[in-house]
Amino acid sequence: MCWSGEASAVLATVGFSTAAYVAYKGESKQLWIPLTYFACMELLQAATYVYIDQCDKPANQILTLFGYIHIAFQPFFINMVAMYFVPKEVKQKISTVVYSLCAVAALAMLVKMYPFPWASFCIIGKEGFCGAQPCSVSGDWHIAWQLPLNGLMSDYPDNPFGFIWGLHGFAYILAGFYLPLLYGSWRFVGFHYLIGPMLSDILTDNPNEYAAVWCLLSIALCVSVIKSPLRRHLHVRKWPYYSKLVPAEAPASA
Repeated sequence: MCWSGEASAVLATVGFSTAAYVAYKGESKQLWIPLTYFACMELLQAATYVYIDQCDKPANQILTLFGYIHIAFQPFFINMVAMYFVPKEVKQKISTVVYSLCAVAALAMLVKMYPFPWASFCIIGKEGFCGAQPCSVSGDWHIAWQLPLNGLMSDYPDNPFGFIWGLHGFAYILAGFYLPLLYGSWRFVGFHYLIGPMLSDILTDNPNEYAAVWCLLSIALCVSVIKSPLRRHLHVRKWPYYSKLVPAEAPASA
């Protein structure tokens, strides 16, 4: 199995076209804005293939950096979709807090990029995106991203706050999965896990390729959520504290 720049360009076109159609039909912006954002990643990956494995090229290094930055802000758009499936009244009460926490997660992921002398170095071969220099290289079948990230929360034996995927993985998982689970969008979280991390883990064992595969699958996830019968099964009407957030006389509609 081998992906290509042309395949990424086609997938980006599918994403943009679907997003445009959904917007034209008057669907919720909580659905088509995230799809547009993930389609931008596929366009970015299509451009990256032009310079793949050319680590000395500034374009390769810049596109690699853009890939990481795109991922840092993905929790905003994941939660945008996740909140579509909770009652509208709940979303109105929690959205400011949710997006604020996504901003904290994005900041943590950006901090992971800075070469603090005291923070050591990420663990190559264990943490996604970790490499000796900024570069996008060929993975098992897709792009493998490398950046010289620092060692904040890297899983060193003497680090009491170590996490297997480092600070960036810790922040992304909390904001992208546990946060939506906390406010009740558990059905979307379950579907996202199956189509995202679980399937990515099956398709590659290269930690630097994992994120690129996951981003590719996100287009399928968004399109499935928007344009398939699955969508109506992802809504959640009841969660332990919804009764405190939604007045009894208000309809709990998404």
